[in-house]
Amino acid sequence: MKQEAPVIHHVRPRTMAAACAVAVAALAAPAHADTFTLDNGVEGRWNINMSLGHSVRTAGADKNLIAKSNGGTASNGQDDGNLNFKKNDPISTVAKASAELELKQDNLGLFVRGNAWYDYVTSHKGMEHGSNLNGYVPGARLSDEGFDKLSAFSGAAIGDAYVFGNFDLGGNPLQVKAGQQVVNWGESLFIPGLNAMGAFDLTAARRPGAQVKEILRPLPQVVANLGLGNGLSVEAFYQFKWKRTVLDGCGTYWSIADALNCPTGIVVFGDAIGDDRTQFNGVPLLAKLPAPLLATVGLAPTSPINFRLGRAPETTPKNSGQFGLSSHYFSDELGTDFGAYFTNYHARIPALMVVKTRSDLPSVFSGAIAELAAKLPAAAAASLGVLGKIGAGRMAWNYGIENIKALGVSASTTAGGVSLFGELVHTRDIPVQINVPDLLIGSMLGLGPQGWMAKATRDSSVADGTQVGGYERKNKTQLQMSFIRQFPQVAGADALNVIGEVGVQRWSGIGNAYNGTRYGRGFLYGFGDYTGAPACAGLNANAGYCSTDGYATTSAWGYRVQAELSYPNAFAGVTLKPRAFLSHDVNGVSADNTFLKDRRSAAIGLRAEYMSRYYADFTYTRYNHHAKYDQFHDRDYASLVIGANF
Repeated sequence: MKQEAPVIHHVRPRTMAAACAVAVAALAAPAHADTFTLDNGVEGRWNINMSLGHSVRTAGADKNLIAKSNGGTASNGQDDGNLNFKKNDPISTVAKASAELELKQDNLGLFVRGNAWYDYVTSHKGMEHGSNLNGYVPGARLSDEGFDKLSAFSGAAIGDAYVFGNFDLGGNPLQVKAGQQVVNWGESLFIPGLNAMGAFDLTAARRPGAQVKEILRPLPQVVANLGLGNGLSVEAFYQFKWKRTVLDGCGTYWSIADALNCPTGIVVFGDAIGDDRTQFNGVPLLAKLPAPLLATVGLAPTSPINFRLGRAPETTPKNSGQFGLSSHYFSDELGTDFGAYFTNYHARIPALMVVKTRSDLPSVFSGAIAELAAKLPAAAAASLGVLGKIGAGRMAWNYGIENIKALGVSASTTAGGVSLFGELVHTRDIPVQINVPDLLIGSMLGLGPQGWMAKATRDSSVADGTQVGGYERKNKTQLQMSFIRQFPQVAGADALNVIGEVGVQRWSGIGNAYNGTRYGRGFLYGFGDYTGAPACAGLNANAGYCSTDGYATTSAWGYRVQAELSYPNAFAGVTLKPRAFLSHDVNGVSADNTFLKDRRSAAIGLRAEYMSRYYADFTYTRYNHHAKYDQFHDRDYASLVIGANF
């Protein structure tokens, strides 16, 4: 059977950035496809990729990223994944398979891709710490019950699945694709830009041997591309269903927060009575109070008191209203492709909200605080008085943030043997997360920059279920430039390929972190210095985080660069490809977490390929351990993958 490269269905030629993205994807698996023709004239193409990958943690947990109640020095909320894996522990052993089939006849066709995976480590390994979802039972395996389907420890899913047709419209070529597919506009490679309009599968990205086609999440949509002649084309899409970006589940190595992708009705918070397990189960603090007194409010001496914040149901946006329009012009004179884009889409990642409701603890004492205070010693009565002042609220994840708009332009060309491309994008109405410790302290205690929220959470006239606060909409302008250059005959190699990208952001409405609303900075860093608030040391488990560092800034920038050498037939028909990658966020903190000052990762790898069918790949990644406000700065790891294409 004849072998040929996978077919890309585009009326206009792919831009250089897209071609580079394909080159990056090729690092994960050699291109291989088999073709066939049926008796009725239908032409087909298929391929199957199978791999086995293993990843190991290579650095110990930094206590500054572990909650004080769990043996560290930080605040609670983002350490379950860190505590479940020690240095030299396996973090993933995953078997994967991906199959593609394309059928074409005349001007019509069909394309389908399916994926399957099974992770032995997350499915079987007993975890010392646990998660909200498995009740922090020591030695129990993690649970993925209720996870997003694509972040489950094992599963199978259909990826791309669409029909396509090529037509003639008044002498102009028209291509239409309908079904589940990816639209990846713009010129970005490593740094999200215009393509942030799409959804991503971040769990797939973390699995050993991840390929680009596994990371870009297909969405149900119709896409049309019309060539108008003289180098001009237009393209449009309309999405039929909203889908979220897939995030790692709670308790796993790369989980972003202990309560994210963790479908329980409660969340452990604070460190007043012990570690996560103790706070989840509670302790019988009421044992010394008279049983008859407790009975008046429906309690017993053995009733546990815990620190578990209730969760309200998450909200999602409508399915309609997501669309985009683009136009491209290729200038033969300049040898340059110019693009212009407009998109309207809904949030793919949630904002954490505070929802007005009757919180568990105040509601227990509702109507009986005065009676209890009259019968208890003065100190205890005073404590109950404080309970009456605690704001009543729960947390909820809010995806239902609609109509984010992006307007962008791009260009790609070649000069002096270097491929150059870039894009400038202005995005409006982006939901930006208000600092979560500020939300909690403001809504519960009435302190700090969000202290106004306590009035709403305590106000009986505010209806239960009202979203009190959590995010604000901001505008962002982002410029990024990329290049690709091939150097022949370097260090005995056939070629050295270098890919680089630099990006800079400018945000509107990001104020002073000392006296204004603050954005970003993870849960674990706690409350920072703020004018007019009590001493930060009294509100933060780690006085070292009592500063205004780590919050979002107006501007931020960083760069990414990758270099790969190629040694064809290095020995016995094996091609070797050593590579290095560096990601460096130089200055500033992005409100969307794209850049975070001092965050840096460096990776080295070696790939071996045989007969364009079999491969093995090793990668070692190290993070900057001094990047104070990078919650993953201690997650160094090494991966080994073996695979084959059929």
